[in-house]
Amino acid sequence: FGLSNKFEAEFPSSLTGKVAPEEFKASISRVNSCLKKNLPVNVRWLLCGCLCCCCTLGCSMWPVICLSKRTRRSIEKLLEWENNRLYHKLCLHWRLSKRKCETNNMMEYV
Repeated sequence: FGLSNKFEAEFPSSLTGKVAPEEFKASISRVNSCLKKNLPVNVRWLLCGCLCCCCTLGCSMWPVICLSKRTRRSIEKLLEWENNRLYHKLCLHWRLSKRKCETNNMMEYV
């Protein structure tokens, strides 16, 4: 869906001295729990959309697209809440960015 199903919770060395490792892990776990909650629904709709794609001339993929956008918006809202709660006070800013996957030609959010 262009979204990772889980973000890495390992504390990056570039944040040492800027953010407490516990705060970073708490933020990542909130984002991962949001993804974990939405992923099963998205997968079911994707499978259903793929099975019916030929019969519906591709219209069966619209729910998948809408659910992916909804998941992305909910993660963006969560990141904005995290920024307002802590990270802006530390002169840091979290956001989703698109990046080309290393293994294939698709885009992913990081």
